[in-house]
Amino acid sequence: MKSLRIILIAVLLVFIGSAVGGEKPQKPRFHSSTYKMTAKIQLKDEYRMYDSAVAILEEGLQFFPEDAEMHFLLGKAYYHKNNYRGMGEQFAMAESLKSKKVKWMDELNLMRKEKWTHMFNQGAKAFNEKDFDTALDRFSTCAIIDPSDFMSFLYAGLAYTVKGEYEEALSSLETGLKLEPDNPEILRGCADALFYSGKTEQALENYNKILEKEPNNTEVLVNVVSIYSNAEDFDRALSYSEKLIAADPAYRDGHFNMGTIYLQKIIQTNLALDSLKAESGEYLKDEKSRARIEELNQKRSEVLVSAQAAFEKVLELDSTDLEAQVFLAQVYQEQENFDQAISVLEPLIQKDSTDCSALEQLAIIYAKTGMGEKAKEAWQKAQDCFESQK
Repeated sequence: MKSLRIILIAVLLVFIGSAVGGEKPQKPRFHSSTYKMTAKIQLKDEYRMYDSAVAILEEGLQFFPEDAEMHFLLGKAYYHKNNYRGMGEQFAMAESLKSKKVKWMDELNLMRKEKWTHMFNQGAKAFNEKDFDTALDRFSTCAIIDPSDFMSFLYAGLAYTVKGEYEEALSSLETGLKLEPDNPEILRGCADALFYSGKTEQALENYNKILEKEPNNTEVLVNVVSIYSNAEDFDRALSYSEKLIAADPAYRDGHFNMGTIYLQKIIQTNLALDSLKAESGEYLKDEKSRARIEELNQKRSEVLVSAQAAFEKVLELDSTDLEAQVFLAQVYQEQENFDQAISVLEPLIQKDSTDCSALEQLAIIYAKTGMGEKAKEAWQKAQDCFESQK
């Protein structure tokens, strides 16, 4: 022990002299083992000379950059100084340089796990509190502390997604995906970032991978329905809507969205029927046109029945849903069930006189059923309503 102290004192005197003179060594002053032995002594609990250990090891690594244990010791010094990023970088270097099993790896892993857990918990707390900048700082630090743990990249990606920084999100999530290729959480994170950034084809690839293993994942099904609906691929949108409702029959928005998709199909059908009219507004009379008109009317009737069922289910689940009431009235109007449409719209307007669209719709129905005065009154109220909301 006496000889170790003599060496430590000698080394310290050299370092103190260099610090005073501001000198930088041009060649190593000691053998690599002396740098490491001195740092080990300084890192002991009875000395805790962490700054000195950092200075000695940083100098040593200028001359012995391939020394794995020296990187480990510098990481350990950073551990004691709570320099998490520095610790992570040095531990990663130590791991990459070691050629065989070494006795300090268990200690390295314990220190790494402790600091990673501490930083991750801080990041999770900040994320839950919607402090996403702090969360990102902590998660990115976790990724440096242990670049082999996918959780750091997953949650950094989620934080970037919430912030709307989708390219950064994808970069982080794709790194995590390389570590855990089949992890459904990362696949979902990637898919969501792609979805929100408008890269829908790539998003669908990831969503479908998730659905292969989790066919009843309602959150994924909702986004897939949205993608197909926005692309006006209504048949596929409806197919996935049916899967969504089968997975969760009480999911009100699933029924509502299905109803709106049916209404979009009605619009498509109406446009197709209009294309079969002559300039006079009458339908074409030739045999081919008549057959097509009959086919479209049959299809329109079936879709309206389905839309009606969807919105009625919404109101069965929540009778106060005003939007569903308006859309149901629209379905009745398309079916020319005007009395049923009026029976929905009049009570709705009594509850909410600021629903301009409902007022306008009611005016149109009054006009179609020959209630001229009521139609004028409702139309004027609708225009005044729209004007007041400008």
